[in-house]
Amino acid sequence: MQEQTDRPRAGDLLTGRDLKDEYVLLGHTGDRLHVLNDTAREIFLLCDGRRTIREIVRAMIERFEVTEEQATEDVRATLSEFVALGIVTLN
Repeated sequence: MQEQTDRPRAGDLLTGRDLKDEYVLLGHTGDRLHVLNDTAREIFLLCDGRRTIREIVRAMIERFEVTEEQATEDVRATLSEFVALGIVTLN
């Protein structure tokens, strides 16, 4: 379960490439490829282990000019998927 004070961190075994409109993640063994859209890219790049989920939500509100409710929903859904895929861990 995600808490506002959790600090998501990108997995250590990923290689990323920024392609401007998309962000591509490759698993360390080359067996998994993830293509992130712009919103997911921004969330992923904010998962540095220092920022809380609350801080990531605030950053998304500023970058995309969306409501707090929408940003919270998007961040939580994206992080849930990231965790399920092993892209990020919650600390």
